[in-house]
Amino acid sequence: MELSTDCPVCQVAASQACTRCKIVRYCGREHQKQHWPQHKRSCRPFREEQDAQLGRYLMATQDIAAGQIVFIEEPLVVGPKWYLSDAEKEASIVPCVACFMPSRLGKHQCRRCQWPVCSAGCQHEDLECSVLSLGSGPPPRSNVRSLNDYFRGDALLVLKCLLLQRQNPAKWTALLEMQSHEEERRGTELYEEAENRVVSYLQQRFLHRLKPSLLDDYGPELLHRLCGIIETNFMVIEQPTGVELSGLFRQACMMEHACQPNCDFLFDGINKQIAVRAGCDLRKGEHLRITYTNILWGTQLRQQHLRLTKHFGCRCSRCLDPTEYGTYISALACLGDVNQTCTGTHLPVDPLDEKTQWKCNSCPMMVDAAYVTELQTHMTEQVEGLMSGCPSANQVELLLSRLSQMLHPNHFLTFNLRHTLIQLYGNEDGLQLCELSDEQLERKLRICDELYSVCQRLDPYSIKLAIYVTVILIEMAHTLEEQARRASSEGITLLELAQARLKKAQVVMKKEKESVAGKKLNAKLQKDIFQCENLILAYTYNQKRDFSRKT
Repeated sequence: MELSTDCPVCQVAASQACTRCKIVRYCGREHQKQHWPQHKRSCRPFREEQDAQLGRYLMATQDIAAGQIVFIEEPLVVGPKWYLSDAEKEASIVPCVACFMPSRLGKHQCRRCQWPVCSAGCQHEDLECSVLSLGSGPPPRSNVRSLNDYFRGDALLVLKCLLLQRQNPAKWTALLEMQSHEEERRGTELYEEAENRVVSYLQQRFLHRLKPSLLDDYGPELLHRLCGIIETNFMVIEQPTGVELSGLFRQACMMEHACQPNCDFLFDGINKQIAVRAGCDLRKGEHLRITYTNILWGTQLRQQHLRLTKHFGCRCSRCLDPTEYGTYISALACLGDVNQTCTGTHLPVDPLDEKTQWKCNSCPMMVDAAYVTELQTHMTEQVEGLMSGCPSANQVELLLSRLSQMLHPNHFLTFNLRHTLIQLYGNEDGLQLCELSDEQLERKLRICDELYSVCQRLDPYSIKLAIYVTVILIEMAHTLEEQARRASSEGITLLELAQARLKKAQVVMKKEKESVAGKKLNAKLQKDIFQCENLILAYTYNQKRDFSRKT
């Protein structure tokens, strides 16, 4: 990108750069002060770059401290959630068409277009309302399923994009500059789903009645292009109410993907702005990276998800490492052959090749990718089936025992089960902490340590795994407190270790305290910290009292 070297105030060639963003140049300090009110909203310590492999990306132009806000950005579009689960497609609570507050289907409707609103007085944008008013409305006496089928939030998001060509031409131009991967999408399952759920729906129910003078283009090709832009670039936005939205941001959507990100983002639900924040100390020249997938998945599953939803494969350092930073989170246990057993581990020969063979690191045994895929698919169904209910510790132990015969202890499926297990031991009826044996407490603590180690290797700054890590640290602390209660001489040491775990959790939770789950967990954490401090005070008091009696 070619940067101007002229002062924005007097247009004279200038050499004095803004000390923060290093991009805008001034002829002198007076013009910099004069221009600051205008420049401060866009003054950022990064710049846009581009190369053949990554496309456009953002690079730090100076050192950026952990926790620093790198930039704040207005959205091009914010709307309802793009990918809906089957349960969400049948939910009775949906986002208000105007303000996205939770709204009950059938309770309040916009008087003009009949779409659900949170209250009788809540009104949405006039042009959008006029287009939605072209629909016939939901059938009379509709149930929740048919209401959801008529009020399709994902289609509304596409409509919001489409209307930018009339409402805000500058945003419309910026939107169309985003990647859509139109050719890659054709013939795919996502393309067909978009055709049935969004494109045909919008055309048949609303757009076919639209006056041609209202919009320049609203044909199926453009609608599919908008679907591709959303699929490739949308960011999930969690409202304080728990409602999830989708947003498109010109600058934030340029951020490079990595399976170990160095940035995260916050969303201002009131002003509908995104704030990108450094998740760790960034050096000048580093790329700003976020992640578009679940970092607790194995490489093959992450790659599959990225290719399906974002139309690219990842070549980050984690994806290139068969062990995934030594976590072995995708690894299988080697079963050996008919002649002898083996204690080795199967790893992919080429992690980026979905058809690669998996080789044991102790014996010559090789297995095909098809076998690995089939095995993991079957086991994933078992884990998801169990976790969809409220499993007991015994049920989790039984499935964990079966899976552990074929998976590495750190495999992402066993990780999920073990993370559940540490929360059941100490909280389930009959398995309260005071009821656990010393051996069970030691095992729980050992599992916590192992899970924490995996999280630290995958996400050393807890950018994406703050909730997981906090739960682990809390369970560690509870276990140490129970061990302290039983200890005769090392009680205070164990309590201080518990307090240290909780203090560490407090630091980690700073990244998640604004989310709904984060607020709930943070409230529990503060209570646990207070209780631990009281335990330490009580233990110290009792020690002094006992010492006084002896003397």
